[in-house]
Amino acid sequence: MDMENQNYRMVIKIRAFEELILDLFSQNKLSGTTHTYIGEEATAVAIMSYVKEQDFVFSNHRCHGHYLAYGGPEKLLLAEIMSRETGLCQGRGGSQHIHYKNFYTNGIQGGIVPNAVGVAMANKLQHNDANTIVFLGDGTLGQGVVYESLNIASIYDAPVVFVIEDNQYAMSTKRTDIIAGDIKNRIEGFGVKTLEVESTDVDELNMFFKEVFDYINNERKPICAVIHNYRLGAHSKGDDTRDPCEIEFYRKKDPIKAVYKKIGEENGKHIYEELRKSLEAMAAEIECENSIIIDIPELPRVDNTMCSFLSAEETRYVERMREAFEEELNKNPNAVIYGEDVREPYGGPFKTTKDLSKKHSEQVLNMPISEACMVGLAVGMAMNRSLPIVEIMFGDFITLGFDQLLNHACKYSWIYSNGVQVPMIVRVPSGAKRGYGPTHSQSLEKYLIGIPGIKVLALSPIIDPKLIYESVFSNIQEPTVIIENKKLYGQKTWKVLDNWYKDFCVREINHYGLPTILLSIDPENKPDCFAITYGGMLEETLAAATELMMQEEIQVNVIALTQLSPVPLDDLKECLNKDDAIVIIEEGTKTGGIGAEIIAMCTENSLGKVYHRIATPDMPIPNGIVLEGQVIPDKNTITNAIKGYL
Repeated sequence: MDMENQNYRMVIKIRAFEELILDLFSQNKLSGTTHTYIGEEATAVAIMSYVKEQDFVFSNHRCHGHYLAYGGPEKLLLAEIMSRETGLCQGRGGSQHIHYKNFYTNGIQGGIVPNAVGVAMANKLQHNDANTIVFLGDGTLGQGVVYESLNIASIYDAPVVFVIEDNQYAMSTKRTDIIAGDIKNRIEGFGVKTLEVESTDVDELNMFFKEVFDYINNERKPICAVIHNYRLGAHSKGDDTRDPCEIEFYRKKDPIKAVYKKIGEENGKHIYEELRKSLEAMAAEIECENSIIIDIPELPRVDNTMCSFLSAEETRYVERMREAFEEELNKNPNAVIYGEDVREPYGGPFKTTKDLSKKHSEQVLNMPISEACMVGLAVGMAMNRSLPIVEIMFGDFITLGFDQLLNHACKYSWIYSNGVQVPMIVRVPSGAKRGYGPTHSQSLEKYLIGIPGIKVLALSPIIDPKLIYESVFSNIQEPTVIIENKKLYGQKTWKVLDNWYKDFCVREINHYGLPTILLSIDPENKPDCFAITYGGMLEETLAAATELMMQEEIQVNVIALTQLSPVPLDDLKECLNKDDAIVIIEEGTKTGGIGAEIIAMCTENSLGKVYHRIATPDMPIPNGIVLEGQVIPDKNTITNAIKGYL
């Protein structure tokens, strides 16, 4: 069959598939929701004629037509929508979240756009000729991350085809009521070449996309294709509030009618019936199959034998971090560090990337103030065999990237049935003690530990940051957020000799690949309480433990966590008993914090008898070091709290 006839048949197949899905919903054989592609079939068929095997395609909630035109087997998609374990993703993703070869979709509108640009930037870094295609609806143009992505794609000449399917409605609202101005002008404002067409004819669209792909293949720059058409079906199953007369008007431009006119109406209807019967038989067969059985992920353990992560010498913290970054860039050409002002001459606000761009210009990139897009780029790069290391200038700004962490980075591996991994690193300078004020001094890790599928680490002065980063680089499989307490950058690492740091015996515990450190003044005797802490609070906690021993003869054993999430339960079990008194010390605000999570976990596992939390009060961090000192826990706060507690 020639390409032309293949395209006609595919338009009909997409229509038959979508109408079957709606019928199955009406028969209560499906649950949840679906968003059909009825009326827009020709766009997907035309564009996929130019997609190469190595190209990446990112689609959205209205993805069935894109998938089928891409060449995805209809039975796998049907089984996925029917929540069967034989589906594309074993039923985990359903109608909106599917993966097949280099085809990916997500139901969060706009969120896939930075992922697509990230994949394209990884292709550029790897010096290959693959393209990335990403589908957007006109309603998605209300999302700020779309414009962040267009900006970065233009700056770095990322080979991306942005396909905007203007079906004139964002759910039930007319596009003209919520999107100001002209679509083409919006896109061209970023220096992205933009072509537009109004058509539902597959042959016309095929010629249009030839120009689009000729440009990207020759110029290796982003391009936007705007397709003005009309969605004949409802937004989702049956939520249609549009004027019936308007819908009827656009039925005259139905892409199916255009195909029937070309191949003959009788022939076209015959093909439709043939395809519909085949799909119905598939659905009946799938109905008899098993539904998905969910496996709850377990926290992986590692061999307890390890090299020490303790600092063996006094070295500036920031220098050890830079050494780790430079070595990784040297040996891994697919590693890339980016953030705001990370290149020369600035080298990042805390100088963690100083001089790196001199030797690794392609691997150290400056970014605009676009945290949402920065995290989204990392997702796409990681999906495409690169190792992105993202620096968020101040940890407070990670909130702008939460959508990418919560709805993309942490979910892709699971919803795609382990068909993709997202090994990415987000570095988050956090904490107070520098006087930067309410929006630049927060410790927000408690908001991160509740995101399943993401590993959260915290650096502390007793461990060598270079060794931690080396371990992460060599073993990373999942999105990893690393909390770097800002006051550590200018300090020296603590020198540990013969398992002793000053007056504390030091013991490393490691069941999950990263160290939990137990520090004991008198390791032979049972302490009066255990203090669990991490990051910048370790120094204050040890100072309090020393003072309590000297002045009150109260012995406090200190547990310093490196891995905050998932909580290293087996490490805690090795330290704690059921009758222990436990204090948790954190710099973040108290309510719903890490202390609360650890206490809940200890209670569930019969660890400890009495518990107490020491944290920053539930209030903004004040400006200036003096005022900070009134609310952030310090040695005196911890000392007095433990004395009162015991």
